[in-house]
Amino acid sequence: MKKTIYTLCTMILLFFCCPQTNAQESIDQDTETITGVFDTFDGENFIFNITDENNEEDIMLFSKANDGVLTKYNLSDEKYNGKTFSITFISETETEVDEDGDEQAYTVRTIIDLELLD
Repeated sequence: MKKTIYTLCTMILLFFCCPQTNAQESIDQDTETITGVFDTFDGENFIFNITDENNEEDIMLFSKANDGVLTKYNLSDEKYNGKTFSITFISETETEVDEDGDEQAYTVRTIIDLELLD
């Protein structure tokens, strides 16, 4: 009976600790924050117009966004087109093999927080 109680307590403890560990890992990743004007969602990427450190205009693509961000701002709604946001994101490098068998590295940006500025 004691073994069953210990097993049950251990399972409950693991259940509650695992999500906290994953949340902490995402907080520990290096984040960047920029200001950008939302252009559109093209079905695959959230596209923002930004001004880089050389005061040159550029675009930045974000492939992913945390669920909380999309709950807060439904970026597939055109009412956000042209709005200025503070964008907090993480960048991860992923690789894939092309048709020639060569590995190609690319950056995947994930929006982890958005704040509407105007």
